[in-house]
Amino acid sequence: MTIEERRRARTLAHLGLWSAYPARTRPAAGRWKTSLASFAVVFLLWWAATASGVIDPLYLPNPVDVASRMWLQLTTGIAWHYMAPTLAAALLGAAIAIAVAIPLGVVITHSRVLAAVAEPFVAVSQTIPLVAIAPLLVLWIGYGTVPIAVLCAVIAFFPMVTTTVVGMRSLDMRVVENALLDGATGWQRLWHIEGPMAAPAILAGVRGGVVLTMTGAVVGELVMGGAGLGTLLTLTREAADTAGLFAVVAWISLIALTLHALVHALERAAVARLQGETI
Repeated sequence: MTIEERRRARTLAHLGLWSAYPARTRPAAGRWKTSLASFAVVFLLWWAATASGVIDPLYLPNPVDVASRMWLQLTTGIAWHYMAPTLAAALLGAAIAIAVAIPLGVVITHSRVLAAVAEPFVAVSQTIPLVAIAPLLVLWIGYGTVPIAVLCAVIAFFPMVTTTVVGMRSLDMRVVENALLDGATGWQRLWHIEGPMAAPAILAGVRGGVVLTMTGAVVGELVMGGAGLGTLLTLTREAADTAGLFAVVAWISLIALTLHALVHALERAAVARLQGETI
């Protein structure tokens, strides 16, 4: 690498545009400013396109109208009335997925036979469309929150299992072998060695899965019925209320982003605790 190329690489890294060291691209303290600026640019372009009349409001409503509709839904209680069932189904589905996926991922990494049996079924679980699973859940379980939660668990199951397996199989075997030499039992190794070392990968999968449960909840309500945001989405669509449709989509996105932020904060705290970075 020439001196000029090194100088260019350092400049790009300093600006945050590109770094040859992925570990150095972790979120910085002021990253939210860049994110807010990018959102502001997008909304400004959106407003300009709609306010100028270039795009018909039937196809793309003005962002001010969407924000007004969201504020109206919030102040009248409509937003929470429809949010609560969707959020309840999503959180229940996330809990089911965590309870099944993480233990299964641990078992897969410790048994070749069980891995050979379970991994094909884990892969197949993602090849079946959710709209095909939903009618079967109605037939087997019935209507209500539980079948929608199961659908949420199905969509969150795969990333949680996959990251658990990747995290457990990426462990430094020298540390595990030292624990074996020290006489640690299987449970002690799992709890004190393997779990903390694999925690970043496992919890990253949990974070992704929890966000996906919102998609599962909305799809479940669209297909199986319900009283949540999926139902409100159907009502606004049938009424050709584009502003209302965008408002519902915005609520879904806000809930998903909030869940992502909360789980990410819990993930960082849990990893620091498990890996002994806090007292």
